[in-house]
Amino acid sequence: MRYIPSLLFFAFICFIIVMADTNHKLGLMKIIEGVPFGDKVGHFMLFGFLAGLINVALKFRRLKIRTLDINMAGVIVLTFAVAEEFTQLAFATRTFELADMLSDVLGVWSFVFLSEWMWRRITKESR
Repeated sequence: MRYIPSLLFFAFICFIIVMADTNHKLGLMKIIEGVPFGDKVGHFMLFGFLAGLINVALKFRRLKIRTLDINMAGVIVLTFAVAEEFTQLAFATRTFELADMLSDVLGVWSFVFLSEWMWRRITKESR
């Protein structure tokens, strides 16, 4: 049950990606294009929010590789985001941008941090 919000939001992002890849832009996408840095804010919010949802669904699970202690949700979402950005190279209507990936990274990091901070605060207050 705890995976449903993250799965639904993932499906929503996939829908947006398919619409952009096929050059069928929704009204909201056209509005965002007209806002300065709207695309970057969209990347930050979409992938960040997805990371926060997955982080909660996975109960803040960590991936330990030798001395590294990495958030699992961050790894999953960043892998997806980077792969999606590289697939844009195959579409004439899309543009590959490192700035989009930077927005993804910042969004994921921010929302993972925020979700963990909120969880600690909520569980501390409920005691």
